[in-house]
Amino acid sequence: MEYCFDLGVWNSVFAVPADIVDKHIKLAGAAQLKVVLWMLRHAGENFGINDISKALSMHEADVRDSMQYWVQTGVVSFRDNIITPAPAVNGAGDGLADLTAEQQQAEAHEEAEQTDIVTQAGQSERDEKTEPEENHKRALSRPEKPDMKYLNQRMTDDPAIACLMHSADDIFGRMISNNDKQTLLLIHEYDGLPVEVILMLLQYASSIGKMNMRYIEKIAIKWADDEIFTLEAAEARIAQLTESATAARRVQRIIGLEPHSPTELEKELAGRWVDQWCFSDELIRAAYESCVNAKGKYFPKYTDSILRRWHNSGIKNIEQLEKMKTDDINIKNKKKAEKSYKPTYDISAYEQTGMLGEEWDD
Repeated sequence: MEYCFDLGVWNSVFAVPADIVDKHIKLAGAAQLKVVLWMLRHAGENFGINDISKALSMHEADVRDSMQYWVQTGVVSFRDNIITPAPAVNGAGDGLADLTAEQQQAEAHEEAEQTDIVTQAGQSERDEKTEPEENHKRALSRPEKPDMKYLNQRMTDDPAIACLMHSADDIFGRMISNNDKQTLLLIHEYDGLPVEVILMLLQYASSIGKMNMRYIEKIAIKWADDEIFTLEAAEARIAQLTESATAARRVQRIIGLEPHSPTELEKELAGRWVDQWCFSDELIRAAYESCVNAKGKYFPKYTDSILRRWHNSGIKNIEQLEKMKTDDINIKNKKKAEKSYKPTYDISAYEQTGMLGEEWDD
């Protein structure tokens, strides 16, 4: 008699490295775990990025980012189109060029920019101990972004950092790239924005449809310079930005511009004209027309200089503006008349010579 030991779904099993569970189960995102499990399940088979993408219904770029995560964390290595366990921590990342030529260029560029993060982190700790935080001044040039090893260590040590990275995925509606995660960590550790403020910034960027990390980093640097380090300050700044965007759309309508997403300069100027100086539509239109008449086309900064002069002169309505223009014309005409009148002789000098008296004596 023959017997069969039926394990059901366990009849077909595959091995999972303990490190994946011990070190990365809380750090890795859902997409990264899916990718590594799929690769382990298909060990010994030939497959490509597109195969994983189709099997997991993921974008190919997300698959590449997920694979790069496991390379940078030292779990696997790519060499000669073969995925193998990474031989050593220092060897992690070897052979990334085999993923794609594009991936090779990106990785090479990233490695060229990075320095020893351990040294950098140690220096930061020494700086914090020797210099009070309130006196700390950011350097003019930004440092290199932390690498994935340091990022994962920070996520392990600080639950708030892990929460930031996972929440960013939710806000973006997708798994953000490793490079984006490194940027968020840089914003937190170098620019000094607390996690809750960064999350509020991400929510704001999402609400205006600008889920671009370059834009987010630019705004974060501005917030750091303006010491936006609390939720209250962030809420006030977002309210100001929202009002400025509304003001910019109003200015577009007033001067007849094609509707478009306003630039930061346009929002800043419009916020000043509408919210700070409280100019009416008529005055803004008049300043626009003055700019076009003088320069031939619309220049926001030149228009701002016109409105600034009116604001400093206390102009609040069209009637006051017309009176100011009339007064300016009268003053110019008076100066022109005074300049054009030039006597042919100096009567005072003539009197001093006594010649006038001598003529009358004769």
